[in-house]
Amino acid sequence: MNDPLTLSLFVFFFLYGSFWIKLITFILFVFYQYMIKRFHKKEIFFLLFVVILSLNPFVIRNNCILETHENYVVASIHHRKVLIYTDELYFENERVEGKGELKKITSLSNFHLFDFQKKLALNHVYYYYDQKDVTIHKKNSLMRKMYEYIMQFDETMTHFLKEVFYGFSDRDLILSSGLHYTSLNQLFLSGLSFLVCKKYAYAGSSLCLILISRLFPFHFSIQRILLGNLLHLFDNLSSKQRMGYQALICMFLNPSCVFKPAFILPYFLGLIHQFHSSKFASMAFLAFYQFYQFHDCMPLYLFIFPLIRKIDMLSFVMGFMITLCPLKQLAFLFDSFFHFFMNFVNSFHFYGHFSIIFTIIFLFFFCFSFEKKKLLRGSFLVLLLNPFQSYLNPFYEVVMINVGQGDCFLIRAPFNQSNILIDLPLNQEKRVADYLHAIGINKIDYLVFTHADSDHNGGKEAFLDIFSVNQIIEDQKDIKWQNHVLYSINSLDHQNENDNSLVLYGRIGSLNYLFMGDASKTVEKELLMKYDITCDVLKIGHHGSRTSTDPLFIQMLHPSIALISVKKNNRYHHPDELVMQTLKQYQIKSYLTSENGAVSIKSFLNMNFITTSKSEFGIIMAE
Repeated sequence: MNDPLTLSLFVFFFLYGSFWIKLITFILFVFYQYMIKRFHKKEIFFLLFVVILSLNPFVIRNNCILETHENYVVASIHHRKVLIYTDELYFENERVEGKGELKKITSLSNFHLFDFQKKLALNHVYYYYDQKDVTIHKKNSLMRKMYEYIMQFDETMTHFLKEVFYGFSDRDLILSSGLHYTSLNQLFLSGLSFLVCKKYAYAGSSLCLILISRLFPFHFSIQRILLGNLLHLFDNLSSKQRMGYQALICMFLNPSCVFKPAFILPYFLGLIHQFHSSKFASMAFLAFYQFYQFHDCMPLYLFIFPLIRKIDMLSFVMGFMITLCPLKQLAFLFDSFFHFFMNFVNSFHFYGHFSIIFTIIFLFFFCFSFEKKKLLRGSFLVLLLNPFQSYLNPFYEVVMINVGQGDCFLIRAPFNQSNILIDLPLNQEKRVADYLHAIGINKIDYLVFTHADSDHNGGKEAFLDIFSVNQIIEDQKDIKWQNHVLYSINSLDHQNENDNSLVLYGRIGSLNYLFMGDASKTVEKELLMKYDITCDVLKIGHHGSRTSTDPLFIQMLHPSIALISVKKNNRYHHPDELVMQTLKQYQIKSYLTSENGAVSIKSFLNMNFITTSKSEFGIIMAE
């Protein structure tokens, strides 16, 4: 292959992208081959072979642990990857015997938030076993002996050593990408270069890394570094060719590596180093990666990124020394300093997600900045504007946030003028706060609780500790916002807590909404007797329980859309089959968080669009 680095880029985007990205990549690949007046069969064959390999879920190794993670492991059972939830730490190649029934992996799907099910699906992992359904035979390996040795220390030292050696962290870019191993490799090379020639230095450093891989969970990053060291033994290869071959071999051996930070960060930081001399280019990419992956950026972390790499590498070396010569006080001091330092660095955040438009604009400026360095300023301008995207949003929007078995609805006015949150279940406070931060909302004007049940009002105290709220509403009162009013129309006193739910009715954008809380058929009949109302969007009462959604109520309201916030396979068997039959009978389109994920309804003038986090799209016609 004459240009392995270019080919590696085509292979990366073909493996990483959606269907449309794959199609665009293929067209660009053909165009590139045409422009340079050659069609190398081996490059085309390699591209197609790796793509076909990535589509195959078959695993050669069988009945053993494949990947070690903090709270679960990925194993091969009957040559298929499965997830096993576990409280213990198990290591690669330890034998696994599966029994019982495989269960499909599910997770709460939301806009802009981490989706565990989607992450595992990228690696062809779709099913899981509970720990009680499998037998894992611990292997008497060096890795197991090292772990048992570490667990013999006191709590302070064990905490420090486990964090250093087994720190499974997705948010720490250096630990998750294995860049501290890269720094360690460079340290070995620098030390050995004084004693032996370059080839022997690479060989010696590789042996040290192989030893590390035998003592601690084998990270993909070590495999990547070993390939790089091996390619350095070929003097006839340029640095760009070595980098290209290294990436191609990694993607050939493990096509799903394109989704791992251990491949993405070193690969693109290496590309930037090859083509751009400015250190600010690396900072711009890291900021983009943080926004794109986590929806928040830590500016101090970016400015001292090289220093943090060295500190993480030093932590690993220090931990290794402590295992040889236990020094409790040293471990405590270093651990305290490191956590204080990182907490300070991570205390400054800019929140926001990268929309498709902002992503395209950023990549345009960033890619062309390789030729014209002044365009790099455009990249930083996009990064600075990204947290303020919500102020450019012209839509009225109602979002049914997926919180499992509970309710949580967000109402947004255009240009971030006003935000209302209706209900917040127990243990979902961080999920909701992360979503609000991701879309650029830093405060809630009205936090409304329809009633006191924990699946509606359980997260109040914890949410107030982490998010700014102007006013809390828990009693029957109208809510005035942005020349609009949400009318509280359930004014009667009932003996049942659910029937005392706040029922809110109002126009948002060009659609009429009715939020029923957990109100039953009794309240529905009272509303029909007291008010002459119709609605376009109905939030079904009590998660679709049989106690709500009377056919007459649905017939009189005649909504276009029904929203049901419910957990999949919940113990209450919500929504009830009778309710779903009623909605179907009156030809009302229903959206369930258990099936469709989070649901967003946007209104602009008389145009109304509905999208879900499962990539569904529809148009609502307002009467």
